[in-house]
Amino acid sequence: MIQRYLFILLILFCSKACFGGTVYEITSRVDDKTVSYMVTFGGGFAFEQYTGFDPETKKFVYLKWKRGEKAPKPVSKIWDHQTGKTVSLYKFPGAKNLLSIIPSVKEMKFCPVTGNKEFEVIPRIAID
Repeated sequence: MIQRYLFILLILFCSKACFGGTVYEITSRVDDKTVSYMVTFGGGFAFEQYTGFDPETKKFVYLKWKRGEKAPKPVSKIWDHQTGKTVSLYKFPGAKNLLSIIPSVKEMKFCPVTGNKEFEVIPRIAID
């Protein structure tokens, strides 16, 4: 009986650690209009990825590479005078300008599409 419980705990523990990414649904309001879109953070079993937002096209962009290979290196770096941190910039496919990565959905303090600080985040799909 104890072995059964240990096995179930092992499965529950591994299930959180086994997938590489999550697709989130973001819902935000601007004036009387509701905007909803999907965004992916993290990779999968065979790949890893960075997520960025292109303000020109108002779309999320992704920089992917095979798992086990070295992550892409930044093309440039800038110093942010408001935080005092150095921000790495990357060339994302489909984006004209260099962009910073968004490390996680928790790091998004504003909806990049609407500029609203209050937005809803719902995890929809786990990627493995």
